[in-house]
Amino acid sequence: MSPSGQDPHDFDGERSAGGVPPQRGLFGFGPHFDALRPDAPTPRKVAVVRTLMLIGGSCGLALAALFLMGLSVPTEAMDEALRQQVDTAAQQGVELVVTVDVMRSLMGVLALVTGAYGVLSTLLATRIRRRTVGVFWGVVLFQVAAGLVLLWNLLGGELFSLVPLGFTATMVAFMFSREGRAYYGLL
Repeated sequence: MSPSGQDPHDFDGERSAGGVPPQRGLFGFGPHFDALRPDAPTPRKVAVVRTLMLIGGSCGLALAALFLMGLSVPTEAMDEALRQQVDTAAQQGVELVVTVDVMRSLMGVLALVTGAYGVLSTLLATRIRRRTVGVFWGVVLFQVAAGLVLLWNLLGGELFSLVPLGFTATMVAFMFSREGRAYYGLL
């Protein structure tokens, strides 16, 4: 026994109480195979996907709340705001025909869509640590669907869809990484 109480054959101090050093990867093939172990921690790429989905879900729920708050505005105030918008658009040579009923229905649809996105994203993000194939494919299909909607917006001229489309593509790529697939047992 060495004077410090450390095993003289344990130069890096990593031997467990049983005298067997911890395993590093499956047969030394690399860290992505560590995700196959049943007690493996969540890989970094999957944790990044979880974090981004929680942020996106929170933003979706916040937007839904804002649209619902807009529905609570009295009809007279909304009519006045729409009249000002129509006047501003007319000065720029654009004719707008928007009524309060159309605006309220649009706000209701937007609240429904952003709320559904927020709920699904948050739900999947909270379940992403469960190592089931259903969670894996649920996250992948959800992100692919969101990516297709964002791509449609981008092709329609909405250039601001490029940033969330990049995040969505990154999340799909991270889920299909070796560590991500191994974590869910899909190697």
